[in-house]
Amino acid sequence: MSDSIAIKITEVSKKYTLNYPVKDAHGIESSEHWALKDISLEIKKGESVGIIGPNGSGKSTLLKILSGVTKPTSGRVEIFGRVASILDIGAGFHPELSGKENVYLNAQLLGFNRKEIKSKYDQIVDFSGIGKFINEPVKNYSNGMYLRLAFSILAHLDFDIYLFDEVMSVGDADFKNNSKKIVQHLIDSGKTILLVSHHIKELESFSSHFFLESGKLIPEGKISIGKYLEQIVIKQNQGEIYTYNCTINKFTNVSNSKELEIKEISLQQELNSKPYFVTDLPFNFKIKYIKKKTGYSVDILMSISNINDEIILTSSPFVGDTFSELTSDGMIETECKIPSHFFNSQVYTIHLWFLKDLNKSINYSNSLLSTENLLNEKSIEVLFSMKDLMKFKPTYKRNNIEIDLSNLNIKGALLPKFEWNQKLITENS
Repeated sequence: MSDSIAIKITEVSKKYTLNYPVKDAHGIESSEHWALKDISLEIKKGESVGIIGPNGSGKSTLLKILSGVTKPTSGRVEIFGRVASILDIGAGFHPELSGKENVYLNAQLLGFNRKEIKSKYDQIVDFSGIGKFINEPVKNYSNGMYLRLAFSILAHLDFDIYLFDEVMSVGDADFKNNSKKIVQHLIDSGKTILLVSHHIKELESFSSHFFLESGKLIPEGKISIGKYLEQIVIKQNQGEIYTYNCTINKFTNVSNSKELEIKEISLQQELNSKPYFVTDLPFNFKIKYIKKKTGYSVDILMSISNINDEIILTSSPFVGDTFSELTSDGMIETECKIPSHFFNSQVYTIHLWFLKDLNKSINYSNSLLSTENLLNEKSIEVLFSMKDLMKFKPTYKRNNIEIDLSNLNIKGALLPKFEWNQKLITENS
Protein backbone atom coordinates (compact mmCIF):
# COMPACT_ATOMS: atom_id res chain seq x y z
CA MET A 1 0.00 0.00 0.00
CA SER A 2 1.33 3.40 -1.00
CA ASP A 3 2.04 5.85 1.83
CA SER A 4 0.12 8.47 -0.13
CA ILE A 5 -3.25 6.72 0.27
CA ALA A 6 -5.61 7.90 3.03
CA ILE A 7 -8.69 5.80 2.17
CA LYS A 8 -9.04 2.75 -0.05
CA ILE A 9 -12.50 1.39 -0.85
CA THR A 10 -12.68 -1.93 -2.68
CA GLU A 11 -15.95 -3.24 -4.17
CA VAL A 12 -18.05 -2.01 -1.25
CA SER A 13 -21.78 -2.75 -1.30
CA LYS A 14 -24.46 -2.18 1.31
CA LYS A 15 -27.81 -3.99 1.31
CA TYR A 16 -30.82 -3.20 3.50
CA THR A 17 -33.79 -5.53 3.95
CA LEU A 18 -37.10 -3.67 3.67
CA ASN A 19 -40.18 -4.43 5.76
CA TYR A 20 -42.34 -4.08 2.67
CA PRO A 21 -41.28 -4.95 -0.89
CA VAL A 22 -41.05 -2.14 -3.43
CA LYS A 23 -41.05 -2.11 -7.22
CA ASP A 24 -37.97 -1.10 -9.18
CA ALA A 25 -37.91 0.84 -12.44
CA HIS A 26 -38.81 -2.36 -14.31
CA GLY A 27 -41.82 -3.12 -12.10
CA ILE A 28 -40.13 -6.01 -10.29
CA GLU A 29 -40.89 -6.28 -6.56
CA SER A 30 -38.09 -6.86 -4.08
CA SER A 31 -37.48 -6.58 -0.34
CA GLU A 32 -33.81 -5.81 -0.94
CA HIS A 33 -32.47 -2.30 -1.30
CA TRP A 34 -28.85 -1.81 -2.34
CA ALA A 35 -27.83 1.58 -0.95
CA LEU A 36 -24.34 1.06 -2.43
CA LYS A 37 -23.25 -1.31 -5.17
CA ASP A 38 -19.63 -2.22 -5.95
CA ILE A 39 -18.00 1.08 -4.98
CA SER A 40 -14.25 1.19 -5.51
CA LEU A 41 -12.05 4.27 -5.18
CA GLU A 42 -8.84 5.57 -3.65
CA ILE A 43 -8.49 8.90 -1.87
CA LYS A 44 -5.01 10.29 -1.44
CA LYS A 45 -3.69 11.99 1.69
CA GLY A 46 -4.36 15.71 1.63
CA GLU A 47 -7.09 15.35 -0.99
CA SER A 48 -10.35 17.30 -0.60
CA VAL A 49 -13.23 15.29 -2.01
CA GLY A 50 -16.81 16.39 -2.60
CA ILE A 51 -19.42 13.61 -2.60
CA ILE A 52 -22.33 14.62 -4.81
CA GLY A 53 -25.60 12.96 -5.73
CA PRO A 54 -29.39 13.18 -5.37
CA ASN A 55 -31.24 12.09 -2.26
CA GLY A 56 -31.11 8.34 -1.85
CA SER A 57 -27.96 7.95 -3.95
CA GLY A 58 -25.94 6.46 -1.06
CA LYS A 59 -23.80 9.44 -0.01
CA SER A 60 -24.55 9.28 3.72
CA THR A 61 -24.36 5.48 3.71
CA LEU A 62 -20.86 5.68 2.29
CA LEU A 63 -19.75 8.10 5.03
CA LYS A 64 -21.29 5.89 7.71
CA ILE A 65 -19.28 2.93 6.42
CA LEU A 66 -16.08 4.99 6.31
CA SER A 67 -16.61 6.21 9.88
CA GLY A 68 -17.38 2.73 11.19
CA VAL A 69 -21.00 3.49 12.14
CA THR A 70 -22.18 0.63 9.93
CA LYS A 71 -20.47 -2.23 8.12
CA PRO A 72 -20.62 -2.97 4.41
CA THR A 73 -22.51 -6.05 3.23
CA SER A 74 -19.52 -6.88 1.09
CA GLY A 75 -16.23 -5.32 0.11
CA ARG A 76 -13.41 -3.77 2.08
CA VAL A 77 -12.51 -0.35 3.51
CA GLU A 78 -8.97 0.60 4.58
CA ILE A 79 -8.36 3.83 6.53
CA PHE A 80 -4.86 5.20 7.13
CA GLY A 81 -4.99 7.84 9.87
CA ARG A 82 -7.15 9.17 12.70
CA VAL A 83 -10.72 9.85 11.52
CA ALA A 84 -13.16 12.53 12.70
CA SER A 85 -16.75 12.51 11.46
CA ILE A 86 -19.98 14.45 11.78
CA LEU A 87 -22.80 12.37 10.33
CA ASP A 88 -25.92 12.40 12.50
CA ILE A 89 -27.53 14.86 14.88
CA GLY A 90 -26.31 14.22 18.42
CA ALA A 91 -23.96 11.37 17.54
CA GLY A 92 -21.46 10.92 20.37
CA PHE A 93 -23.37 13.25 22.72
CA HIS A 94 -25.12 12.27 25.95
CA PRO A 95 -28.50 14.09 26.05
CA GLU A 96 -28.56 14.52 29.86
CA LEU A 97 -25.10 16.07 30.07
CA SER A 98 -24.39 19.74 29.50
CA GLY A 99 -22.65 21.09 26.42
CA LYS A 100 -19.45 21.56 28.44
CA GLU A 101 -19.53 18.00 29.76
CA ASN A 102 -20.17 16.70 26.26
CA VAL A 103 -17.18 18.59 24.88
CA TYR A 104 -14.90 16.69 27.26
CA LEU A 105 -16.76 13.38 26.81
CA ASN A 106 -16.84 13.59 23.03
CA ALA A 107 -13.19 14.58 22.74
CA GLN A 108 -12.09 11.81 25.13
CA LEU A 109 -14.03 9.25 23.08
CA LEU A 110 -12.09 10.52 20.08
CA GLY A 111 -8.80 9.77 21.85
CA PHE A 112 -7.79 13.12 23.36
CA ASN A 113 -6.79 13.59 27.01
CA ARG A 114 -8.22 16.26 29.32
CA LYS A 115 -5.13 18.46 29.06
CA GLU A 116 -5.44 18.62 25.26
CA ILE A 117 -9.17 19.34 25.50
CA LYS A 118 -8.73 22.05 28.16
CA SER A 119 -6.22 23.90 26.00
CA LYS A 120 -8.76 24.08 23.16
CA TYR A 121 -11.96 24.42 25.19
CA ASP A 122 -12.41 28.20 24.96
CA GLN A 123 -11.81 28.16 21.19
CA ILE A 124 -14.34 25.35 20.76
CA VAL A 125 -17.05 27.19 22.69
CA ASP A 126 -16.37 30.57 21.06
CA PHE A 127 -16.50 29.13 17.57
CA SER A 128 -19.72 27.20 18.22
CA GLY A 129 -21.50 30.42 19.17
CA ILE A 130 -23.56 28.73 21.92
CA GLY A 131 -21.58 29.95 24.93
CA LYS A 132 -24.73 31.15 26.71
CA PHE A 133 -26.11 27.61 26.66
CA ILE A 134 -22.91 25.61 27.18
CA ASN A 135 -23.98 24.58 30.70
CA GLU A 136 -27.47 23.49 29.60
CA PRO A 137 -28.28 19.80 28.86
CA VAL A 138 -27.82 19.15 25.16
CA LYS A 139 -31.23 17.45 24.98
CA ASN A 140 -32.59 21.00 24.94
CA TYR A 141 -30.40 22.01 21.98
CA SER A 142 -31.75 22.53 18.49
CA ASN A 143 -30.39 20.42 15.62
CA GLY A 144 -28.30 23.39 14.53
CA MET A 145 -26.77 23.81 18.00
CA TYR A 146 -25.91 20.10 18.10
CA LEU A 147 -24.07 20.24 14.78
CA ARG A 148 -22.34 23.53 15.52
CA LEU A 149 -20.89 22.21 18.77
CA ALA A 150 -19.92 18.87 17.21
CA PHE A 151 -18.26 20.59 14.25
CA SER A 152 -16.45 22.99 16.54
CA ILE A 153 -15.00 20.08 18.56
CA LEU A 154 -13.67 18.33 15.48
CA ALA A 155 -12.42 21.53 13.85
CA HIS A 156 -10.20 22.39 16.83
CA LEU A 157 -8.73 18.94 17.49
CA ASP A 158 -6.09 17.31 15.32
CA PHE A 159 -7.16 14.49 12.96
CA ASP A 160 -5.84 13.14 9.68
CA ILE A 161 -9.17 12.53 7.94
CA TYR A 162 -12.41 14.49 8.28
CA LEU A 163 -15.82 13.19 7.17
CA PHE A 164 -18.57 15.81 7.03
CA ASP A 165 -22.22 15.29 6.05
CA GLU A 166 -23.94 18.61 5.24
CA VAL A 167 -22.05 20.27 8.10
CA MET A 168 -22.00 23.76 6.56
CA SER A 169 -25.75 23.91 6.02
CA VAL A 170 -26.56 24.76 9.67
CA GLY A 171 -26.31 27.94 11.69
CA ASP A 172 -26.41 31.57 10.70
CA ALA A 173 -24.41 33.23 7.92
CA ASP A 174 -21.53 34.07 10.26
CA PHE A 175 -21.16 30.46 11.41
CA LYS A 176 -21.38 29.16 7.84
CA ASN A 177 -18.64 31.54 6.71
CA ASN A 178 -16.43 30.55 9.64
CA SER A 179 -17.08 26.88 8.90
CA LYS A 180 -15.94 27.36 5.32
CA LYS A 181 -12.78 29.06 6.56
CA ILE A 182 -12.09 26.17 8.95
CA VAL A 183 -12.60 23.59 6.22
CA GLN A 184 -10.32 25.54 3.89
CA HIS A 185 -7.72 25.78 6.67
CA LEU A 186 -7.88 21.99 7.13
CA ILE A 187 -7.40 21.55 3.38
CA ASP A 188 -4.46 23.96 3.34
CA SER A 189 -2.96 22.08 6.30
CA GLY A 190 -2.83 18.88 4.25
CA LYS A 191 -5.76 17.13 5.91
CA THR A 192 -7.94 14.70 3.97
CA ILE A 193 -11.51 15.98 3.67
CA LEU A 194 -14.68 14.22 2.51
CA LEU A 195 -17.74 16.44 2.42
CA VAL A 196 -21.27 15.49 1.39
CA SER A 197 -23.34 18.50 0.40
CA HIS A 198 -26.30 19.47 -1.77
CA HIS A 199 -24.88 22.99 -1.90
CA ILE A 200 -22.62 22.47 -4.88
CA LYS A 201 -20.93 25.85 -4.51
CA GLU A 202 -19.36 24.64 -1.26
CA LEU A 203 -17.52 21.95 -3.24
CA GLU A 204 -16.24 23.98 -6.19
CA SER A 205 -12.81 24.55 -4.65
CA PHE A 206 -12.31 20.87 -3.74
CA SER A 207 -9.59 18.99 -5.57
CA SER A 208 -11.88 16.19 -6.80
CA HIS A 209 -15.51 15.12 -6.86
CA PHE A 210 -17.26 11.79 -6.86
CA PHE A 211 -20.82 11.40 -8.09
CA LEU A 212 -23.19 8.77 -6.74
CA GLU A 213 -26.45 7.80 -8.39
CA SER A 214 -28.68 4.93 -7.22
CA GLY A 215 -25.82 3.56 -5.14
CA LYS A 216 -23.36 3.44 -8.03
CA LEU A 217 -20.27 5.53 -8.62
CA ILE A 218 -20.12 7.61 -11.79
CA PRO A 219 -16.49 7.85 -12.95
CA GLU A 220 -15.09 11.35 -12.33
CA GLY A 221 -14.16 11.91 -15.96
CA LYS A 222 -17.71 11.20 -17.12
CA ILE A 223 -19.37 14.18 -15.43
CA SER A 224 -18.46 17.53 -13.90
CA ILE A 225 -20.17 19.71 -11.29
CA GLY A 226 -21.54 21.93 -14.05
CA LYS A 227 -22.85 18.99 -16.06
CA TYR A 228 -24.36 17.40 -12.95
CA LEU A 229 -26.23 20.60 -12.04
CA GLU A 230 -27.35 20.97 -15.63
CA GLN A 231 -28.81 17.46 -15.65
CA ILE A 232 -30.73 18.21 -12.43
CA VAL A 233 -32.15 21.45 -13.86
CA ILE A 234 -33.14 19.73 -17.12
CA LYS A 235 -34.83 16.91 -15.19
CA GLN A 236 -36.69 19.36 -12.92
CA ASN A 237 -37.86 21.38 -15.92
CA GLN A 238 -38.73 18.33 -18.01
CA GLY A 239 -36.41 19.47 -20.75
CA GLU A 240 -37.99 22.96 -21.07
CA ILE A 241 -34.72 24.79 -21.48
CA TYR A 242 -34.41 26.96 -24.56
CA THR A 243 -31.36 26.31 -26.68
CA TYR A 244 -32.47 28.22 -29.76
CA ASN A 245 -34.59 31.23 -30.77
CA CYS A 246 -37.72 31.19 -28.64
CA THR A 247 -40.96 33.14 -28.34
CA ILE A 248 -43.41 32.92 -25.46
CA ASN A 249 -46.96 34.23 -25.90
CA LYS A 250 -49.06 32.52 -23.23
CA PHE A 251 -49.41 34.64 -20.08
CA THR A 252 -52.75 33.83 -18.47
CA ASN A 253 -52.07 35.45 -15.11
CA VAL A 254 -50.57 38.59 -16.60
CA SER A 255 -53.46 38.95 -19.02
CA ASN A 256 -55.79 39.32 -16.04
CA SER A 257 -53.80 42.27 -14.70
CA LYS A 258 -55.63 45.60 -14.56
CA GLU A 259 -52.44 47.43 -15.50
CA LEU A 260 -50.63 45.34 -18.11
CA GLU A 261 -51.17 42.54 -20.57
CA ILE A 262 -48.01 40.77 -21.73
CA LYS A 263 -48.40 39.67 -25.35
CA GLU A 264 -45.01 38.26 -26.32
CA ILE A 265 -41.50 37.72 -24.95
CA SER A 266 -38.70 36.49 -27.17
CA LEU A 267 -35.01 35.65 -26.96
CA GLN A 268 -33.37 35.65 -30.37
CA GLN A 269 -30.00 35.47 -32.12
CA GLU A 270 -30.93 36.95 -35.45
CA LEU A 271 -27.65 36.20 -37.26
CA ASN A 272 -27.44 32.63 -36.05
CA SER A 273 -27.81 29.88 -38.65
CA LYS A 274 -27.22 27.13 -36.09
CA PRO A 275 -30.18 25.32 -34.44
CA TYR A 276 -28.93 26.38 -31.01
CA PHE A 277 -27.76 29.48 -29.16
CA VAL A 278 -24.04 30.24 -29.42
CA THR A 279 -21.86 32.32 -27.14
CA ASP A 280 -20.14 34.36 -29.85
CA LEU A 281 -23.28 36.14 -31.11
CA PRO A 282 -25.37 38.85 -29.41
CA PHE A 283 -28.83 38.17 -27.98
CA ASN A 284 -31.95 40.26 -28.56
CA PHE A 285 -34.43 40.09 -25.69
CA LYS A 286 -37.81 41.64 -26.60
CA ILE A 287 -40.96 42.22 -24.59
CA LYS A 288 -44.30 43.27 -26.09
CA TYR A 289 -47.08 44.31 -23.76
CA ILE A 290 -50.25 46.39 -23.65
CA LYS A 291 -50.28 49.23 -21.16
CA LYS A 292 -53.95 49.57 -20.24
CA LYS A 293 -53.90 52.91 -18.43
CA THR A 294 -52.46 56.37 -18.99
CA GLY A 295 -50.75 58.81 -16.67
CA TYR A 296 -47.67 56.84 -15.65
CA SER A 297 -44.63 55.20 -17.18
CA VAL A 298 -43.42 51.57 -16.94
CA ASP A 299 -39.80 50.52 -16.72
CA ILE A 300 -38.53 46.95 -16.88
CA LEU A 301 -35.93 45.43 -14.60
CA MET A 302 -34.33 42.19 -15.80
CA SER A 303 -32.24 39.82 -13.68
CA ILE A 304 -30.41 36.72 -14.85
CA SER A 305 -29.44 33.97 -12.43
CA ASN A 306 -27.00 31.12 -12.85
CA ILE A 307 -27.54 27.42 -12.33
CA ASN A 308 -27.10 27.87 -8.55
CA ASP A 309 -30.05 30.34 -8.48
CA GLU A 310 -27.65 33.21 -7.78
CA ILE A 311 -28.36 36.53 -9.50
CA ILE A 312 -25.33 37.22 -11.69
CA LEU A 313 -26.56 40.42 -13.31
CA THR A 314 -29.37 42.94 -13.13
CA SER A 315 -30.13 45.42 -15.89
CA SER A 316 -32.66 48.17 -16.49
CA PRO A 317 -32.75 51.35 -18.58
CA PHE A 318 -32.33 53.35 -15.35
CA VAL A 319 -28.74 52.04 -15.03
CA GLY A 320 -27.87 54.33 -17.95
CA ASP A 321 -30.16 57.14 -16.70
CA THR A 322 -32.67 56.30 -19.42
CA PHE A 323 -36.19 56.09 -18.08
CA SER A 324 -39.36 55.39 -19.99
CA GLU A 325 -41.26 58.55 -20.91
CA LEU A 326 -44.24 56.70 -22.39
CA THR A 327 -47.22 57.59 -20.22
CA SER A 328 -50.00 56.86 -22.74
CA ASP A 329 -51.73 53.52 -23.09
CA GLY A 330 -51.24 51.11 -26.01
CA MET A 331 -48.88 48.41 -27.27
CA ILE A 332 -45.27 48.88 -26.17
CA GLU A 333 -42.16 46.99 -27.29
CA THR A 334 -39.02 47.00 -25.16
CA GLU A 335 -35.76 45.54 -26.46
CA CYS A 336 -32.57 44.68 -24.59
CA LYS A 337 -29.41 43.91 -26.54
CA ILE A 338 -27.01 41.52 -24.80
CA PRO A 339 -23.51 41.58 -26.32
CA SER A 340 -21.66 38.66 -27.85
CA HIS A 341 -18.93 36.76 -25.98
CA PHE A 342 -20.75 37.38 -22.73
CA PHE A 343 -22.28 34.13 -21.44
CA ASN A 344 -20.55 30.93 -20.45
CA SER A 345 -21.91 27.62 -21.73
CA GLN A 346 -24.32 27.11 -18.83
CA VAL A 347 -28.02 27.19 -18.00
CA TYR A 348 -29.37 30.66 -17.14
CA THR A 349 -32.75 31.90 -15.91
CA ILE A 350 -34.37 35.25 -16.76
CA HIS A 351 -36.57 37.14 -14.26
CA LEU A 352 -38.57 40.32 -14.98
CA TRP A 353 -40.13 43.12 -12.95
CA PHE A 354 -42.41 45.83 -14.34
CA LEU A 355 -41.98 49.02 -12.29
CA LYS A 356 -44.30 52.04 -12.18
CA ASP A 357 -42.94 55.59 -12.49
CA LEU A 358 -39.40 54.52 -11.66
CA ASN A 359 -38.03 57.95 -12.63
CA LYS A 360 -40.14 59.56 -9.89
CA SER A 361 -39.39 56.91 -7.28
CA ILE A 362 -35.60 56.85 -7.28
CA ASN A 363 -33.91 59.28 -4.95
CA TYR A 364 -30.30 59.65 -6.07
CA SER A 365 -29.35 61.30 -2.81
CA ASN A 366 -29.92 57.92 -1.13
CA SER A 367 -26.43 56.45 -0.75
CA LEU A 368 -27.95 52.99 -0.20
CA LEU A 369 -29.49 52.90 -3.66
CA SER A 370 -28.34 49.84 -5.62
CA THR A 371 -29.84 47.25 -7.91
CA GLU A 372 -29.62 44.80 -5.01
CA ASN A 373 -32.01 46.71 -2.77
CA LEU A 374 -33.92 48.52 -5.52
CA LEU A 375 -37.01 46.32 -5.21
CA ASN A 376 -37.02 46.79 -1.44
CA GLU A 377 -37.57 50.54 -1.82
CA LYS A 378 -41.05 51.23 -0.40
CA SER A 379 -41.56 54.07 -2.84
CA ILE A 380 -41.22 51.80 -5.89
CA GLU A 381 -44.39 50.10 -7.08
CA VAL A 382 -44.05 46.72 -8.79
CA LEU A 383 -46.90 46.30 -11.26
CA PHE A 384 -46.03 42.73 -12.07
CA SER A 385 -43.14 40.31 -11.64
CA MET A 386 -42.25 37.19 -13.63
CA LYS A 387 -39.81 34.96 -11.76
CA ASP A 388 -38.26 32.02 -13.60
CA LEU A 389 -39.63 33.35 -16.86
CA MET A 390 -37.36 31.28 -19.10
CA LYS A 391 -34.26 29.15 -18.89
CA PHE A 392 -31.77 29.13 -21.74
CA LYS A 393 -28.41 27.60 -22.52
CA PRO A 394 -25.91 28.76 -25.15
CA THR A 395 -23.18 26.58 -26.63
CA TYR A 396 -19.58 27.76 -26.52
CA LYS A 397 -18.26 28.32 -30.00
CA ARG A 398 -14.71 29.08 -31.10
CA ASN A 399 -13.50 29.39 -34.71
CA ASN A 400 -16.83 28.01 -35.88
CA ILE A 401 -16.37 24.88 -33.74
CA GLU A 402 -18.67 23.95 -30.85
CA ILE A 403 -16.68 23.05 -27.73
CA ASP A 404 -17.98 21.37 -24.57
CA LEU A 405 -16.56 23.36 -21.64
CA SER A 406 -18.42 21.45 -18.93
CA ASN A 407 -15.71 18.88 -18.23
CA LEU A 408 -13.10 21.65 -18.00
CA ASN A 409 -15.20 22.97 -15.09
CA ILE A 410 -14.43 26.56 -16.03
CA LYS A 411 -15.55 28.72 -13.12
CA GLY A 412 -17.77 31.74 -13.51
CA ALA A 413 -21.23 32.30 -14.90
CA LEU A 414 -19.96 34.81 -17.44
CA LEU A 415 -17.23 34.35 -20.01
CA PRO A 416 -16.62 37.82 -21.49
CA LYS A 417 -14.21 38.47 -24.32
CA PHE A 418 -11.83 41.03 -22.87
CA GLU A 419 -8.95 42.56 -24.82
CA TRP A 420 -5.75 40.67 -24.03
CA ASN A 421 -2.31 41.52 -25.43
CA GLN A 422 0.92 39.57 -25.25
CA LYS A 423 4.39 40.59 -26.35
CA LEU A 424 7.98 39.46 -25.85
CA ILE A 425 9.94 41.91 -23.67
CA THR A 426 13.36 40.27 -23.89
CA GLU A 427 14.60 37.29 -25.83
CA ASN A 428 17.04 34.77 -24.40
CA SER A 429 19.71 33.97 -26.94
